[in-house]
Amino acid sequence: MFLRSAYAVLRQAKAGTPVAQSVAAAGKLPSNPQLLALAATQVQVRNIGSWIPEFWGKKSKYTEGTEFLGTPKNHLDLVKKRPLSPDLFSIDGSGTHYKMPVAALSSITNRVTGVGMTGGMLGLGMLSLSGSDPMATIECLKAAYPLLVPVAKAGITFPLVYHYLAGVRHLVWDTYHIGNQTHKSLLDKDAVESSSNALFAGSIALSGVIACL
Repeated sequence: MFLRSAYAVLRQAKAGTPVAQSVAAAGKLPSNPQLLALAATQVQVRNIGSWIPEFWGKKSKYTEGTEFLGTPKNHLDLVKKRPLSPDLFSIDGSGTHYKMPVAALSSITNRVTGVGMTGGMLGLGMLSLSGSDPMATIECLKAAYPLLVPVAKAGITFPLVYHYLAGVRHLVWDTYHIGNQTHKSLLDKDAVESSSNALFAGSIALSGVIACL
């Protein structure tokens, strides 16, 4: 592709130039390193999509520049900070352009709680297989740190409650029809957001009640 691009650039030269004469005489791209460097330079300057030349937007003998369009003087610095796609964060890195919807948060939480419970059960199983007594260890920790017992109970209860309620919601969704403009559905955007908020609120409240028992 490079050779074809360089050859096309050289063909646009004037007919009387040595470049055009060499192309016309040989019928192919010349092997002269200087001519190849010239062709590469021409191709790179035209490829503005990958980089911005330093003279872009500035006043010169060929153009008045782009200051009248409101181009800032530090536009090159701003171009260097231009975010890549998909850009989630602002240029200064102080925040995000994209606000995570509550439905996405509820879905992510459902997966995180599932992985967390799997890891916890795996850890208990490994302790049991190694000859340790997990229940005795838990009782020792409860006696040593009584103030942390409610916090630990809430941390264990919330994944169980949330994952269970989220699973029930998915079972309901699996048997429900998809709505349209005339018929409401539990799979509509507003309904999903409402059920996600209710899922978070109910799980937190129920986990708090169980942790206080």
